[in-house]
Order: sequence, then structure tokens, then C-alpha cells
Amino acid sequence: MEDSQGDLEKLSDKILKDSRISQNIVWIGNILQLKEWIQNNPNQVYIFNGSVLHDKNKLNRLINALPQNEKETLETFPVNLENLENLLLNDQNDLVISPATKSSEKPQTGLPIYVQGSKEAEIQKREDFKTLHEGQLKGSGLNHDSPITRIFSRPVSRLLTRMFLKIPISPNQITLISFSLGLLSAFFFIQGSYSTSIFAALFLVLSTWVDGADGEIARLKFMETDIGKKLDIYCDNIIHFFVFIAIGFGIYEKTSESIYLYLGGLAGLGGLIAFLLLSPVLLEKRSAAKQLHHAIEPNLAEKFANRDFIHFLLLVSLIDQLEIFIIVAAAGANLFAGFLVYSKLLKLRTP
Repeated sequence: MEDSQGDLEKLSDKILKDSRISQNIVWIGNILQLKEWIQNNPNQVYIFNGSVLHDKNKLNRLINALPQNEKETLETFPVNLENLENLLLNDQNDLVISPATKSSEKPQTGLPIYVQGSKEAEIQKREDFKTLHEGQLKGSGLNHDSPITRIFSRPVSRLLTRMFLKIPISPNQITLISFSLGLLSAFFFIQGSYSTSIFAALFLVLSTWVDGADGEIARLKFMETDIGKKLDIYCDNIIHFFVFIAIGFGIYEKTSESIYLYLGGLAGLGGLIAFLLLSPVLLEKRSAAKQLHHAIEPNLAEKFANRDFIHFLLLVSLIDQLEIFIIVAAAGANLFAGFLVYSKLLKLRTP
């Protein structure tokens, strides 16, 4: 028993020193202290089954709203403090469960709620680790992923994620790799030739795939930070700005028609205005507080703020029609910026 207690203390020290943990942790070593802590805690207490991979969206609904269906309701139940020891020892045959609350009511504060989770997500044997790991990877995308991103980009970014998980690399380092590939793409676009344009488009696609992996690694390794989210958004939009300018200059070098310089500048300017207007909203929604307490669906503007245009850019590069792309980009970026300005003014007018 002493060896077991010593192992727990070593584990607690290791967890508390982990730089990925940003919350204050109270380490409680015995059942009597736990009961006392629950009784003195003014907030609702949730006890999680540590053998289950819990779904983040379900936990959001549980803590901030109500379960959406009967299955989710069955995965949680209130527990009498007198029977807490039986629960923690997994001896649930003798467990006395408190009367379930009505489906329209929140659980009574002071009574711990046991979150046993889904049986399908429970680790019972060694092979389950691989199965649940695959499940984590499949669910590691963002809720504002477009259909094109889900079909063409996420499958590849998840392959890269599997590779990055095996090496000591941080999400911010992955973001900077993506940024470097994007700058390399702009360098090739500025050359203006057919072959360099294809290389440029391919580097931009690769940059997008790598960019998808940084967020997946951050979520899977619990390394999400506000700095990382800012770095990701800023790098994406800086790349867009340079790529649009580079495409316009490259076409000018090829055709000697100055109109494409203006179109590249317009596309870059429109993208920059859209970034300045939309980035504060994106950063607020991706903040730790918002992610913890709200399962937020993206609005219309956020759904359009993606990198799906790279697939169209690759296509027009292959058929040597970059002129079409820069015309569409100049019009589209500024229309989107105009929509964001209009939405901003509309919100300011609304009392």
C-alpha cells in the first residue's frame, strides 16, 4: 500500500510539472479528503471514468446545457457520497445511485455527477489504445472544415499528424514549416513561368496540408495555446497576401500587362482587410474559455474564410490560366471584405 501511495505521489509530481497543463490542480490522496473537498466545493463536481476517452462536445453539453438524447443521459448519474468509495473501486454492483434528476433540470449542486462515458470509448485491453487513437485522429478536424477540406486536405493532414506524433515537434514549429512552404510558393509564383507556377501551386497545397496538422497535433497533445492560435491565423493570412501579390507580379513578368499588378494588389488588399476584420472574431471563438464552455458553430463568414481556393489555383496553374485566378481572387477577396465591413456596420447600428 505504501508503494502504491508513493507511486501516486510521483505521478502527481510529474503531472503538475507538465507544461501543457494550464489549470490549477488539487491532488487528493484518499477518499475521506475527496468527500470533504466535494462537500466544501461551491461548484458542481464531476467525476470522470478514467478508462474512457471522453468526447469534448458531449462534455460541453453536459456541463453547460443538457444531454441531447437518452444515451447521453445514461452515461451520467448522480452519486451519494457514502457510496463514492464503491464507485472509485469500480464495484458498481453495490453502488446506490441517487434519484435521477428530471431531464429539464440541472443536477443539484453538491451532489457529485459520475460521467462514465460511452462503452465504445472504454479501454479494456491493449488493442483498444490503437482503436481509440484512430478515433481521435478521425475527429481531430475543426467544426468549420468545408466539404472540400474534409475530402482533399484532412486525410493527408492526418497522415502527416501520425508522422509528427512520433517525433518531438511542437505545433508552433509545424506552423512555421507551413509558413516557410507558403513563402516558397510565393517565390516560385513571382517567377512567372509555367513550370515554376506548378511548383508554386504544389508547395502551397503542401503548406495547407502541413497547416492542418499543427492544430491536430495541438489538440491531440493538449498543447493548444493562445499564442499558437494567433501564430496559425497570422501566418495563413500573410501567406495569402504574398501569394496574391506574387501571382500578379508573375503574370506581369510573363505578359508585360500592368493590369495584373493592380489585380494582384487588389487581391492582396482585400485579403488583408478581411483578415483584419475576421481575425479578432476567430481568436475569441478559439480562446480557451470559449472552447471549454461553448460548442460554437461557425458563422457564414467563417465558413468562407478557408483555404479551398488552393485547389482551384492548382487547377488553373496546370492549364496555364493564372490570369483567370487573379481576376477571380481580386473580385472575390474584395467582395468578401465588403461583406465583412457591411456586417460590422450592421452590428454597430443594432442596439
